[in-house]
Amino acid sequence: MKTFKQYILEMEEEQENEITFPAGVYISVIPDEITSEKIREYQEKYLKGKDVNTELHCTLIYSKKPHVDDIEPEEYTAVGTFQEFNLFGEDKNTLVIEINSQDLRRRNAELVEKYGFISDFDEYKSHVTLSYNADGIDINSLPPMDFAFSFINETVEALDENWNGTGDENDEDEEGTLAGKALKKMKNKEEKSDNSEDSDDEE
Repeated sequence: MKTFKQYILEMEEEQENEITFPAGVYISVIPDEITSEKIREYQEKYLKGKDVNTELHCTLIYSKKPHVDDIEPEEYTAVGTFQEFNLFGEDKNTLVIEINSQDLRRRNAELVEKYGFISDFDEYKSHVTLSYNADGIDINSLPPMDFAFSFINETVEALDENWNGTGDENDEDEEGTLAGKALKKMKNKEEKSDNSEDSDDEE
C-alpha cells in the first residue's frame, strides 16, 4: 500500500512532467497602432476588392516541438523596414510583406537558443500577411511601402496547426484569435493609461 507521502511525491512528479504546450509553441508580435493604420490604408488603396487579412501580425516562432515549461513574453518594440513582397504557401497564394528587421531576427534567435524551438524552415523570414487569397495580384505591380514598421505585444500561445488566419478553423470571435488577443492586450493598456491620466486630472 502506498503511503500518503509517496502519493504526494508521485503527484508532484506528474505535475513536473506535465507538458504545457503539447502540440508546440506559437509566438507573435503585432504592428503598433500607427503601423497597422498605414498597412490598412495600403490595403484599401492597392488591394481594393481583394480578400485582405485584417488580423495583422508577425510570427516570431512556429515550433511543432512539444514544450514543457511556461514561456514569459517580453515587452519591447521591434522596428523594421519594407524589404519586398512575396507569395508564400504551397499554392503561392498568400501575399506577404517581408520585413527587414534586426530586432525581430535577434528576438527569434534568442527564443530558439533559450527554449530549443525548431522550425520547418532553414531561415527565419519576418513578414506580415496582407492576403491569404492573392489570386490575380501581381506583386511586381505593387509599389513598395515607404514607411517604418513597429511591432509590439509579444504573445505566447499553444500552437494550433489548424490555424490559417482566414477564420475558417473555428467559430471564435476576433478576441479568440492570436492576433485578436494581442490587440485586446494593447487596447487594455491604452485604457489603463487613459484612466491613469483621468485620475491625475481629477487630483
